[in-house]
Amino acid sequence: MQEEKILKFLKESHQIISGETIAKALNISRVSVWKAIKKLKEKGYPIKTTKKGYFLEDKDFFIEEDLNKILEKISLFKKIYLFPETTSTMDVAKSHIEKGENAVFLAERQTKGRGRLGRSWESQRGGLWLTLLLYKPPLNLKEAFFLNYLSSLVTAKAMIETFNLPARLKWPNDVLLFGKKVAGVLLEIKAEVDSLEYALIGIGINVNNPVLEKKFMIPAISIKEAIGQEVDRASLLEKLLINFETLYLKKKEILNLWKEFSETLGKEVKILTSSSTLIGLALDLDEEGRLLLKTKEGEIIPISSGDCLHLRT
Repeated sequence: MQEEKILKFLKESHQIISGETIAKALNISRVSVWKAIKKLKEKGYPIKTTKKGYFLEDKDFFIEEDLNKILEKISLFKKIYLFPETTSTMDVAKSHIEKGENAVFLAERQTKGRGRLGRSWESQRGGLWLTLLLYKPPLNLKEAFFLNYLSSLVTAKAMIETFNLPARLKWPNDVLLFGKKVAGVLLEIKAEVDSLEYALIGIGINVNNPVLEKKFMIPAISIKEAIGQEVDRASLLEKLLINFETLYLKKKEILNLWKEFSETLGKEVKILTSSSTLIGLALDLDEEGRLLLKTKEGEIIPISSGDCLHLRT
């Protein structure tokens, strides 16, 4: 608790603060301040120590108070777990499944972040790296695809509504800004018979973090790069979770809105599946969430999964 209070104190300060000042403000000893600062540094918080006191060099991080304010506005998720650093929020979420609750797992940095097909995902400080755990969601196995479309949709909507950015959706799980990848979604489920035991939805968004030039087949971009300045991640997270709860289980609305924001439909595309490469026109999504591809021969092929490359025309 002391660590959280000191972190909030440093985050709100714009100058070096002495240990004595912190101790008096929080009514604790200077030794307690020193111990708490040491623990915060070990967790990865960029606190600079000088002869005059302490200064937080980078204030772009979450504190529990930020997250509690968001929780007050939603009911679907009961808890937001925050980690300064972890291997992957997907891994941490898996270890909490037995608690039987819907929860959000948020990391400032991931050391082993991953995307689809086990690809690594660069997850440095400044991005939004989270996993949504849905325990026993009221969907059957054939309906699980709705969660993938819902998650990419609410990610795009959050960018549009928070920062007025022209976010678009690329099949099957990417969010684009100006043709570049800004976010991706990873869905993992466990089903028993015809019901879902749980669903883990990993969402990675490049916000204020530096990005690699490539994200697999397309260039990457961050929101900071698109806007030209650092932005508030808490407001983006809040809008994303509120939208998720609002649209959750509204199957028809999810697909219709996804189509509305789609950058893929109507485009000539190349689809790489595990067994073949297909080229054609992305026509539509069917009721089972499959991409309907029209080949040059006029054949319409439903595709459940694969990598999609937009072709220049």
